[in-house]
Amino acid sequence: VYPHLDRHVLFKLHWGGRGKKGEEWRKIVEGDGEEEGFRPKLERMWREQDYLHPRAKLGYFPCNADGNELVIFDPEDHDREISRLVFPRQPRHDRICLTDFYRPLDSGERDVVALQGVTVGDEVTELMAQLERDGEFAEQLFTHGLGVQSAEGLAEWLHSRARQDLGIEPDQGRRYSWGYPACPDQSEHTKVWELLGLEEIGMYLSDGFAVMPEQSTVAIVSHHPQSVYFGMKSGFIPKGKATDELIAGTERGGELPPDDDPEEGESDQEGEMRAPADEVPA
Repeated sequence: VYPHLDRHVLFKLHWGGRGKKGEEWRKIVEGDGEEEGFRPKLERMWREQDYLHPRAKLGYFPCNADGNELVIFDPEDHDREISRLVFPRQPRHDRICLTDFYRPLDSGERDVVALQGVTVGDEVTELMAQLERDGEFAEQLFTHGLGVQSAEGLAEWLHSRARQDLGIEPDQGRRYSWGYPACPDQSEHTKVWELLGLEEIGMYLSDGFAVMPEQSTVAIVSHHPQSVYFGMKSGFIPKGKATDELIAGTERGGELPPDDDPEEGESDQEGEMRAPADEVPA
């Protein structure tokens, strides 16, 4: 998980590095001899922490697109439909729907979809509540950021494994999470729970269908080379392969985090047909 942490988002958005540039950014990341820098702090926190408990599930399913619905078939019987995931379509632009990235039902060929769920457990949430009660607000900030980005890093690691399993390039395809513009209806989470059995790794849904514990994510993975992130009011299908951006400072990116400020909410979602929901050690 550690090599897949997005240090850019962690340091800038979660740990207070927004607005820092040049030498000021270097000092806050590396330290200046008087105050601990973000990078050594992250390394120390990772060594010392005992409150993150990564668990993950990854399932592969035969599928086909039927209009705005993705038909999911039984991995043991490719003719038996077991679920349908429903997605909205853009009213304008290229009128993209997430199902467009899968073979249509009338093609006569099954495609494959990967579904994944990850969590780092609820102990980190309990620790944050305790830190707040104790008035340790700075430490709460650092702990919260590490928890959130650990869940995202775990999702990134699992997505990279899916790419390897599917035999595609490390930057091909996209990972989409419910609640974001391409798939806003979080009630669809209930279908993913039925398919993956995420309760087996301690994950559950709130009354409003939000993924719990807080530091957890659920996603659908498209392997199509033209997969892109899009919204109902923005986004077009590219003419060629849409390369997934490498995350600076991670195992894929390999460089130090840049000093530019990411947008709020920036993260890699937020990318063959074997038995579903294999539990994957993290």
